[in-house]
Amino acid sequence: MGRPLKVVVVGDSRNRALRVAADLEQAGYAPSFSAVSSEAELAAAAGADPDLVVAWRSTPSLPAETALKVLRSTGRPVPLFVYAETYTEEEIVGLVRGGATDCLRKGDLPRLRAAVERELETRAARGRPGVLDAAAVEDRYRALIEEIPALTYVAWADENASRAYVSPQLQAMTGYTPAQWLSEPDMWVRRLHPGDRERVLRQFREACASKGRFASEYRILDHEGRVLWWRDEGRPLAGPDGSTRFMRGFVLDLTEQKLAEESLRRMRFYDQLTGLPNRVLLLNRLGRGLAEAARTGQPLALLILALDRFREIGNTLGHHNADLIVRDLAARLGDVLGTSDRVARLRGDEFGVLLPDADASVAGQMAAQTLNVLEKPFLVQELPIEISASVGMAIAPEHGAEAELLLRRADVAVQAARKLGGGASVVYSKEHEPHDPSQLALLGELRRALERNELLLHYQPKVDLKKRTVIGAEALLRWPHPRRGLIPPTEFIPLAEQTGLMRPLTRWVLHRAMGETRSFQRDGRALPVAVNVSARNLYDTEILDDVADALLTNGMAADRLQLEVTEHAVMADAGRAAAVLGGLTRRGVGVSIDDFGTGNSSLRLLRRLPVGELKIDQSFVGGMMGEGGEDAAIVRSTADLGHNLGMTVVAEGVEDQWTLDALTGLGCDSAQGFYIARPMAPGDLVRWLGQSPWRMVES
Repeated sequence: MGRPLKVVVVGDSRNRALRVAADLEQAGYAPSFSAVSSEAELAAAAGADPDLVVAWRSTPSLPAETALKVLRSTGRPVPLFVYAETYTEEEIVGLVRGGATDCLRKGDLPRLRAAVERELETRAARGRPGVLDAAAVEDRYRALIEEIPALTYVAWADENASRAYVSPQLQAMTGYTPAQWLSEPDMWVRRLHPGDRERVLRQFREACASKGRFASEYRILDHEGRVLWWRDEGRPLAGPDGSTRFMRGFVLDLTEQKLAEESLRRMRFYDQLTGLPNRVLLLNRLGRGLAEAARTGQPLALLILALDRFREIGNTLGHHNADLIVRDLAARLGDVLGTSDRVARLRGDEFGVLLPDADASVAGQMAAQTLNVLEKPFLVQELPIEISASVGMAIAPEHGAEAELLLRRADVAVQAARKLGGGASVVYSKEHEPHDPSQLALLGELRRALERNELLLHYQPKVDLKKRTVIGAEALLRWPHPRRGLIPPTEFIPLAEQTGLMRPLTRWVLHRAMGETRSFQRDGRALPVAVNVSARNLYDTEILDDVADALLTNGMAADRLQLEVTEHAVMADAGRAAAVLGGLTRRGVGVSIDDFGTGNSSLRLLRRLPVGELKIDQSFVGGMMGEGGEDAAIVRSTADLGHNLGMTVVAEGVEDQWTLDALTGLGCDSAQGFYIARPMAPGDLVRWLGQSPWRMVES
């Protein structure tokens, strides 16, 4: 039978009370307990002189902090243990400051046994009921303080904050024993990190002088010279003359927390491959540099170095070897600049270089030096690989006084340099801009037109040459501008492709086309509709979700939709294009290669692509009547090629009856063009279908 123990358990959960009782029984006691769930019940129970009170860290009806206040208000020295599954160091310090006798974790029987024994001994040492012996109180709190996972101290309010007492946790935290720490009056000052020493001492002395709270986060060196982070909170103790005599405080070790914060900071601001600053950090530093340049009146230059043919390098050598080249280049750039802080990795093949106090002349010299680092080949598996690069430069304030603007203009310059060939460097000029300010204004108007649903689709029929039937229609985007009239997509699609507007624009077209296709179907004019997809869409796998959403939302089958992509778009990145097109065809969506003959695709590539239709570019169709017959031969050979690959062949740009008649003999399956029908609004298409000599195909 264990030692009897009268326990009050705070809380309205019987399971928690039983859990406390079970722990006490395993620790060797025979507890009799009562449960309380209100402040009044706790105050009454405290008056019955229990051996101890146990409060759970978080109880809805009576949290531990509230229980502590109730016990303090009774004036009775009833010990209160706080129980929980886990604690943070901050919670322990706060509870002890609030008057908790101890903070215990469920199942920690050795500590529970020691804590209860300490309280029973203290109770036995009372001289009379309700009054504790001073030595017993001191022993109790000293034992408690030396068990919590935080350093406690008492420091003299002198110039060096000499320690009068430090708890034993010091040794686990720093490698110094309390005796070693106390043997030298200036030990704390000497171990403060030199970068923080002056600030922390000033804060300590100001707190002593003002009799205020001392609170500081700082670095300190342990016994091995490693850097620790501490949070130090102290309160002054006054002497007989009213001045601050001591500072009494707690220290929490924040080292792990600070390391985690630093790791997150590096992930946010630094490139993981090279360790260089990333685009976000470069923009931050560029912003500060521009502010300083504006204050001093000095110029500032931003360079962008872009590797040529980097994607080909990755595809040929493998991405791992391409990464090794990037890391080598990052190191070379750091060497030529004298520091890596002025270099950033913007994206896979682009680096930014920030040059304070540099005009165009200085920037040009630095551009030459950065290009020189590429003269030495990169060794990949002991093979020398030669790589060229292009450099674009923008100078502040001449080319912009805002970080994003200067970065964009440096990017415009590097694109111009790339057009000149490897090893070129170009300073930004307005002539390099792909679009003038009026076009940028047009882009803003396009965004608003899209948001307001002000765009239109016109439809151009596609006919079967042999069956004389209408087999589909191509959806063509139109923008009815309030001042400029109907704007064709050739004027605004290139603008949208260079911004984040292309995907929402394509989503709008898909939904509108499928919605109007559903209307055609309700009117008895069921026909599939083709939608043009840009290169930017083609390399974005989210197009698969956008297509599925448009079909599902409008209740249309996948075979009612065909996507047209240009040959140039496919050739730019055939691997990614094939993956996306394959995903579309597996979903039942038709795929067509538009403008065929203007690119440089190979037979091997065409065989790999999941494409069901070739559309011969109108430049060849329109030129069939020319001398020599070369274009007619191209049309015939393209038709043969398409058929051999299992595709249907469409001729675009039919302008007259002669061309229409000739296409059948040249092997084309279908055609479209102004001679057959111009693009027209949805209502006009329905009327045309009812009056046209071309019959509707049965579906």
